[in-house]
Amino acid sequence: RGHFRDSSVEAMLTALRLLALLSCGELFVNGHEAVFVHMEKVAAAHRPSCGRFPWCNVSLPLEQRVDMLVKEITAEEKIAQLGNDLFGGVPAIGRIGLDKYNYIREAARGVLARGGKPPATSFPQVVAMAASFNRSLFREVGKAVGREARYMQDVGVMWGDYLGRYGGLLLQFNVNLFRDPRWGRGQETPGESPELSSAFAEEYVLGIQSPIEGTSTPQAGASCKHFAAYSFEGGPTLLNRTESMRHTLPGHSNLSRHNENAIVSRRDFAESYAKPFKACAKAKALGVMCAYNQVNGVPSCGSKRLLRGLLREKWGFDGVVVTDCDSISDMYALQGFKSTPSETVRAALAAGTNVACSPGFFRKYATPAMNPLLTQALKDALRVRFRLGEFDPPPPLPTWPKVSRGHAELALEAALQSTVLLKNDGRLPLQRNLRLAVYGPLRNATEELLGNYQAWPVDVVTPLDGLRKVATVLTPGDDMELCGTAPMPSRPDADAVIIVAGLTGDDPKVQDPDLRPKYSKLCKGGCLEGEGCDRPNITLPKGQEELVRTAASWNLPVVLVLISGGALDISSVKDLPNLAGIFWMGYPGQLGGNEYLEHVPMNDYSFPARAGYPGRGYRFVQDEWVLYPFGFGLSYDTFSYSWEQLNHPMDVVEAEDEDEGLRGCRLQLQVTSAGKSDASVLFFLRPPSGHSGALQKRLVHFERLNAARSHSLPVTFRPRDFALYVDGNDARDASDEARPQLVTGTWTVEVNQPADLSHEIVVTEQGCSVGSAPILL
Repeated sequence: RGHFRDSSVEAMLTALRLLALLSCGELFVNGHEAVFVHMEKVAAAHRPSCGRFPWCNVSLPLEQRVDMLVKEITAEEKIAQLGNDLFGGVPAIGRIGLDKYNYIREAARGVLARGGKPPATSFPQVVAMAASFNRSLFREVGKAVGREARYMQDVGVMWGDYLGRYGGLLLQFNVNLFRDPRWGRGQETPGESPELSSAFAEEYVLGIQSPIEGTSTPQAGASCKHFAAYSFEGGPTLLNRTESMRHTLPGHSNLSRHNENAIVSRRDFAESYAKPFKACAKAKALGVMCAYNQVNGVPSCGSKRLLRGLLREKWGFDGVVVTDCDSISDMYALQGFKSTPSETVRAALAAGTNVACSPGFFRKYATPAMNPLLTQALKDALRVRFRLGEFDPPPPLPTWPKVSRGHAELALEAALQSTVLLKNDGRLPLQRNLRLAVYGPLRNATEELLGNYQAWPVDVVTPLDGLRKVATVLTPGDDMELCGTAPMPSRPDADAVIIVAGLTGDDPKVQDPDLRPKYSKLCKGGCLEGEGCDRPNITLPKGQEELVRTAASWNLPVVLVLISGGALDISSVKDLPNLAGIFWMGYPGQLGGNEYLEHVPMNDYSFPARAGYPGRGYRFVQDEWVLYPFGFGLSYDTFSYSWEQLNHPMDVVEAEDEDEGLRGCRLQLQVTSAGKSDASVLFFLRPPSGHSGALQKRLVHFERLNAARSHSLPVTFRPRDFALYVDGNDARDASDEARPQLVTGTWTVEVNQPADLSHEIVVTEQGCSVGSAPILL
């Protein structure tokens, strides 16, 4: 097989050809950037070919091909194939034409390929995209990410004068619930709602795994992380790289994501934590990453109940399970799961873990005596590579203009749909060509706008550059640091004031995330939310709050733009006079500040409220704690909602197990507007009062409507929408799924939050009905 990335001669020729093109000023060829033309020519001349090996016969059944390949691999080679270096992947086996491969490729909202060409498109952070409530957007972004990853794998990435393949096509993304607003990695997730997170997970998987044009081969594989109940960083901890084990730092917290034990009830697991991963399995995701933490005393990567009983046997997952990096060494060194390192490795394999990220511990303590477990794990891993077409005749090579066509426009559209308007006193939108005085620590931000797990460098439009396209921009006053203060400026000679405030999602000065709580000034100051760093509170940094108050005293319209992934408590400034508008760039709802957090320990994984505990998330928290309700967002358009009279029943829908033969019902919503902007319509159900469990409401359906003046929207309610988890508070065996029970009585459907319209639905043991004339399915 041809391996142009491993040839030093080819690398030298690559550099010479590229320099020749650039020195001649030949930057574009028929509108196609010359570097990509060159890359595509080199790739076409060195297409990999499976060739003579029997497992290359595409007419044979998949399992037979996998078995034939695995039989050629020794036990020692299997150990090497299952120990994945985060940067280098697993090694090649030249004698059987098996290429090296990396099972850990990040693509939360864009391919994580830094410093090379082609530049990956950087879409909005996931929590921001989720705020669009737009299923089709989730899938289209997934398609774009998958296309770019396939190009980088088949054609390559140019780093300086070196052309090499991306290394793998299993793309990781985070679908954990944003359980606590202080969690640093909540920005990577679709948010706090299991329903919204599940919808995002399903659509993003289907988008990434869309087939290559003209084939049935997925363009890439989607892998959902971190299974299960991961939502805590803690720390700091220190990685001893020579022993591949983590040790606590003296004088600091001994609790981190590497040794935490998440106590989760059967109800919370089934009702909340499991749902996004169940959606991934339903969408046939090709990968799942198991988490660092324990769940009820059992490491996630060592839990047969999670990885085999639920994920594979009950939900039908048929992909590869990879660990988070160093998880197996954590199981031994920090969690004490087994008494020896080798027993720990054996336990992880037996539980259903396939590929270990950060291979030092695994390769050192896995032994040929584990060959039956190694064989099964390698089959699960290689089966994914077969499905992604690695051992088939290669598909036609695309061109970068074709691959990336429309991606920049899609990123802009995603950003627009992700922006949430929290306040408008009537003075927005501002007119064009005004004199705008722009302040704040993020007014000239670049990489800070991207959040964590970001592709970099990419072309970023700073807030100042964006505003300069529509206004005369002034930048008075000293620059302000995120966590710092600056002398308060005096009133500017301007028509309006823009303040760009918020947080940052990464600290490039402290690369090891586990050391950020100790060494990152941004983390210690509460201005960083990211891997390894939870915030101590959700307050707006003191200097930024003082700036907002000062600007509001100038008798000029002030617009506050908040850039963050997690919630910021702005209760102290939101009603200031002259604060004309507030935009939130990333999180659609938030809680009412630190008084709430005083009642919610970071390590309490329970969602329902109880005595002395106000609960978590919009589904359970009482309104007294809420500043902006989940799904809240204003528009420059005005909308009106009404229920339409149904003249005919809807066709009978396909029955599903959860419906147990009961019948559903439907309503039809009429939405009218001036047709100025798109909008999302959200449907919530409130259960009858007095039921056990204190669920306040939950999202059951949402639709994105385009900017038309009138929409007629049918909304279907199935019996499972009226089923609640009312028991299962015992934390033991959380992975044994609790089952919901149909709750009879009068439910209320609400359109949006706060509710623009409502309707009662009566639920009996036979199903649901709307008013006196039920429309049954």
